[in-house]
Amino acid sequence: MIDTLLRRPVAWAIAALALLMTLLSSVIIVPETSQAVIVRFGKPDRILGGAQAGINWRLPFVETTVWIDKRMRDIDMDRQQVLSTDQLRLEVDAFARYRVVDPLRMYIRARSEDRVSQALRPILGSELRNELGKRPFADLLSPERQGAMVNIRNGLDMVARQYGVRIIDVRIKRADLPDGTPLESAFTRMQTARNQEAATIR
Repeated sequence: MIDTLLRRPVAWAIAALALLMTLLSSVIIVPETSQAVIVRFGKPDRILGGAQAGINWRLPFVETTVWIDKRMRDIDMDRQQVLSTDQLRLEVDAFARYRVVDPLRMYIRARSEDRVSQALRPILGSELRNELGKRPFADLLSPERQGAMVNIRNGLDMVARQYGVRIIDVRIKRADLPDGTPLESAFTRMQTARNQEAATIR
């Protein structure tokens, strides 16, 4: 055996390295903050995470791993222009928070979390425009819009569950009037309304 090793040291070194790489590729460590979908020949075979967190095994070269974050993730919406029921425009930036609750469904429908975000982003914008478009301008700038956020979250959640995802929250980051004439017109209307209210009180 020793004579054989001495005669072919390079070949044995390559074989030992290949064996080591095979062993290392068969070990998978799943942190508590993640889940792993083990895919065998393109089909999901099992889910690792939760009770299976820690050191696990997979078949090298046969099974691949798709990682899924168990923590909350954000969907940032592109700025949307909303038209209120009294025909005033408002530019809105919003975001949603979600969590993957069914990794198998998520993998089957979208293959990755990034694709889930891409699929839900335009739906978030559509739900936001539809819901805020049912309300007068004053409601969009007041705490009254909290009820609208709940409705938007519920509508988005119905779609998100098809991807194995649950919507935790929807929030507006910023709501501004467009620069120029719409902004000046809104200020004029607000000033007129306040002057009328003051005159009534006097």
